[in-house]
This record gives sequence, C-alpha cells and structure tokens, in this order.
Amino acid sequence: MIKKSLLLSCALVLFGCTYGQNYLENPETLIQDPHFANYKENRDGLERQYLHKEITYAEYIEQRDHLDAKYDREVQERTNKIISQE
Repeated sequence: MIKKSLLLSCALVLFGCTYGQNYLENPETLIQDPHFANYKENRDGLERQYLHKEITYAEYIEQRDHLDAKYDREVQERTNKIISQE
C-alpha cells in the first residue's frame, strides 16, 4: 500500500512539473535555465535591432552593457541566496 502511494505521488509530481511543457519534442528545455533564456532572448532581440539598423552601434553597446550588468546582478543575487541557504 505504501509503495503504491509513493509511486502515485511521484507520478503526480512528475506530471505536475511537466504539465504544459513538451519535453519529448524539445528535451533541451528540461534543463534550460529560464533566467538565462530570458536574458538570451533580450540580447538576441537587441542584436536584431542593431542588424536591422533600428538603433545605432553606440545605442546597441550601451543597451547591451546595461543588459549584461543587469543579468550579472541577478545571477549574483541568486547565487547569494543559494549560498546563504546552505
């Protein structure tokens, strides 16, 4: 009885964690860091704006540096939270 309950609980947790995600068709999303994915998407969008000549090179560098600094701060905050919990 306990084994069945444990198995059912594990199955429900696994289903809950994967609900709405298609890991079989996109397995790299299983271990993808959503924080980095958001940063990469923003950085790619910024680069796309520059390549389509929507912004100047100086604006691109300024915004890229701002985005990089913001990402570095967020990573440091996350790292500090992880270290403080140990």
